[in-house]
Amino acid sequence: MQGLGGLGSWVDQLASALRLPQAQEYALRLCLEEAVANVVMHGEPDPGAAQDAVAVQVCGAPDALHVTIEDGCAAFDPLRQPAPGGRRSLEEEPGGWGIQLMRQFAASMAYQRVNGTNRLTLTIGREGGDGEGTRGEGGHGKS
Repeated sequence: MQGLGGLGSWVDQLASALRLPQAQEYALRLCLEEAVANVVMHGEPDPGAAQDAVAVQVCGAPDALHVTIEDGCAAFDPLRQPAPGGRRSLEEEPGGWGIQLMRQFAASMAYQRVNGTNRLTLTIGREGGDGEGTRGEGGHGKS
């Protein structure tokens, strides 16, 4: 799948295959769209990076989805970004809320820089489901 445009249909297919409850599908979609869009719109490729791409992996377990997003852009730790705080509202400033939304919809977030790669790992809780061991993987070019 190429570009950000294919992400939505990929999440649709994944949600169906994993039989995700609506709330967990929404959380997955929101977190993936925010994380991948941030890389596509703001990421600067690291000099010498092997490719200009974003890799996404989702593993379903009985109680959660484990999501990994990797890119070869310059180091960027979203966990170090401050929350928007009380100085503005979503209505006043609609941009810049993606990381905060991911914090609200993911049960946990972790960041690592591994061999020149940014790795963001999210855990998204889910109720029930039998997606244990089911895995979805996709790559998203920045073009």
